[in-house]
Amino acid sequence: QQLAFYDQLTGLPNRRLMSERLRYGIELGRRENKRMALLMMDLDRFKAVNDNFGHLAGDELLQQVAKRIQKRLRDVDTVARLGGDEFIVLLKDIIHVDDAARIAEFIVNDLSQPFQLAQSDNVQIGASIGISLYPEHGEDPELLIDHADTALYHAKDAGRGRFAYFSEELTIAVRERIELETRLRRAVNNQELRLYYQPQVEIATGKIIGAEALIRWLDPDNGLIPPNYFIPLAEETGLIETIGEWVVYEACRQGKTWMDLGITDLTLAVNVSPVQFRRCDLNELVMNALRDTGFPAARLELELTESGLMENQEKVVGILNKLREQGIRLAIDDFGTGYSSLAYLKCFPLHVLKIDKSFIDDIPQLKDDMEITATIIAMGKILGFKVLAEGVETLEQLAFLEEKGCDIYQGYIKSKPLPADDFLKLLIENNTLTTIR
Repeated sequence: QQLAFYDQLTGLPNRRLMSERLRYGIELGRRENKRMALLMMDLDRFKAVNDNFGHLAGDELLQQVAKRIQKRLRDVDTVARLGGDEFIVLLKDIIHVDDAARIAEFIVNDLSQPFQLAQSDNVQIGASIGISLYPEHGEDPELLIDHADTALYHAKDAGRGRFAYFSEELTIAVRERIELETRLRRAVNNQELRLYYQPQVEIATGKIIGAEALIRWLDPDNGLIPPNYFIPLAEETGLIETIGEWVVYEACRQGKTWMDLGITDLTLAVNVSPVQFRRCDLNELVMNALRDTGFPAARLELELTESGLMENQEKVVGILNKLREQGIRLAIDDFGTGYSSLAYLKCFPLHVLKIDKSFIDDIPQLKDDMEITATIIAMGKILGFKVLAEGVETLEQLAFLEEKGCDIYQGYIKSKPLPADDFLKLLIENNTLTTIR
């Protein structure tokens, strides 16, 4: 069995065992609707090692290459040696198409680092990788292997030391996403992120009583980048935890700065990503931020989405209760777009219900949206919540909200999101504060 299914030099599965695992993976993927990736690779400049140092050095190099590749893979994945300097990797159950590219980039980088061989302690090679995806690029083993081989040819033709998908369009798109991820990591490290503040206005008095802190990315090459361009990527890559922590700290720091100037009655609202909510200890994060900055808990409001609240509701209620015990205000964001029911909503210890902008946009043109908005306002009142409407842009919308008893609004009719200094000027003008400390 060892001779039949494993490569004698590296101990890796051989072509025959890889084919069986690939066939089984396709059957499983077809039943469970799962995606796989096949990475075909060969080594750049391997022939030069054989020619210069001999076949024993080449064999030692192949053994070290096998170990480096294995270190990058999960237990469910397979790397096989097809012969010579050709290797193939099967990645099972991948979520995103660019997951394969990330592994390919890691492998290319790992194999570009110097190798220490008996004949030389500074041998450098490289690797080129072609990628095919199941089911996008084929649904049988032979076709997937052929397409990965074609993609490998394109990778070599483009300059070696890189990866390529069977689809050129997909290769371009994935490379752009990986480049964006690299730039985003740099942005976090180089302090390129900024918070802008959009005023929240009390309808009865017209006074600014709060602000939503909204993240922006000030890229040195491309200027201001909106969050919908990079937050989904941050959530996929895990960067959202670092970014989310920075947002909480920065909002609290800025709030304390304004308090020291004499503005003591402003609530700052911070969005919490569902991914951040699941992965990090939000209670500890907030407690540390409040302690370190001196910003009072009663002036911090956390906004959570419906989808984030509806996952594992018992655990969520426990987390929210602890936050509320700290004195934190809690809001449900984009209400009406998810799947909350009144039965669940009453279980959450919330303070504010935010009506999604999509219901406000077509007031007063669409009667349905007017009725839905009025119902949400009435429901919020019954449950004891303050109700805030997002995206208010016209006097007609504001008049309707006032008539229905909505408490607070935010939107371009008052102001777009502003940098901290400009928001302070607006605050002074709106609330007739003529002096600050």
